[in-house]
Amino acid sequence: MCGGNVNLTYKVTVRDGASFQTYLVQKINQNAMPSAKECVRNMALVTDHLQRKGIRTAKLYAVARSGERFVSVKNASGEEEEWRVEEYLPSVALNQENPDVLREMARAFGRCDAALADLDAAKLHETVRGFHDTYARYRQLYAAAEADVCSRMRGVSCELAQLKAMEQDACEVSLRYAAGEYSVRVTHNDTKFNNVLFTSANPPYDPVVIDFDTVMAGMYAYDFADSVRSVAKVTGGSAEHPTAVIDLARFRAIAEGYVSETAAIMTPAESEAMVPCVLAVTAELAARYLTDYLEGDRYFKIAYPEQNRDKARLNLALAQDIVRRRAELTEIYEEVLKKRR
Repeated sequence: MCGGNVNLTYKVTVRDGASFQTYLVQKINQNAMPSAKECVRNMALVTDHLQRKGIRTAKLYAVARSGERFVSVKNASGEEEEWRVEEYLPSVALNQENPDVLREMARAFGRCDAALADLDAAKLHETVRGFHDTYARYRQLYAAAEADVCSRMRGVSCELAQLKAMEQDACEVSLRYAAGEYSVRVTHNDTKFNNVLFTSANPPYDPVVIDFDTVMAGMYAYDFADSVRSVAKVTGGSAEHPTAVIDLARFRAIAEGYVSETAAIMTPAESEAMVPCVLAVTAELAARYLTDYLEGDRYFKIAYPEQNRDKARLNLALAQDIVRRRAELTEIYEEVLKKRR
C-alpha cells in the first residue's frame, strides 16, 4: 500500500513471462470525490491533451470494456466502489527546502497550466463543487461549528475566531472570481510538492506532474499559491502550538519557476491575484481541516484524533505570517514578473 491523504493506493507488480510491469491501483475516496467517474474522465481528457503536446504524465489505463478508465465494483457490503489504474513512474527523493528543486517543481506546474490554455474549461466536470471557493469553505466551517456533531467546538473556538478575523482578506479573490473578474483556466488545483515526481537526481530533475484528481476550471493564482503554501514555509513549535513563517528564498524560487511558463499568457488581473491568493489558499485549508475535525474526520486521513485540528493550527500560523508580510511578498513577486516581461 502507498501513501496519500485521500485515495487508497496500491503498488501492484504483474509478471508477464520474464518481464514485470508495475502499476498504481487506486480506490477513489467517494467521500472526497463524490463524482468519481467524472473525476477520472477529467483526468483522461487533461492527461491526453498534455501527452499530445509532449508533456509527460502518468498514463491512465482503460480498464473497462467500454474503454472507460475506471471500473465499478461492489465490495463485500454491496457498496459500489470506483477503481482506476495508472502507470507507475519511478522517482527520486529530493530536498523540498532546496530553492533549485522548488523552481523546477513550480516550472512543471506552470508548464502544464500553460499547455492547457487552449483546452476549453467547459469540457471539464466540476467534480468537487467550490473546491477553491474560499468564501464557500468559510460557510462550511461556520455550519460545522454550529452543528458541532462531535462536541469538539469548545476546544477550537480560538481557531475559529482567528479565521474569522482574516475572512475579508482571505475571501477577496474567490468573490472576485465568482463575479467574473478573472479568466477561467484549466488548472491542477492541488499543486503541492508531492504531486510532482522527480525522475532524475540531477538538474533540471525531469519533474512529472501527477494526481489530476482535482483538475477543473480555475485560475492560475490558486495553482501558484498552493505551491507556496505547500513548501515555502518554515515550521516549528509543537503540534498544539505550531509556528510557521514564509521562507522568502523558497517563495522567490516558486515565483520564478511558475512565472517562467505563464507570464506570457497571464492577464494583469490574474497577475495581481497571485500574492492575495497565497493567503486565500492557506486560510482556506485551515478552514477545511477545522471543518473536517468538527465533522468527525470524514475527508482527510488521520493518524491520531487531533491531527486535523493540529493541521488547522499550523495553517493558521502560516496565514497570520502571510498577512504580516504581504508587502514583502508582493515586492518579490513583482520583481520576478518584471524580469519576464
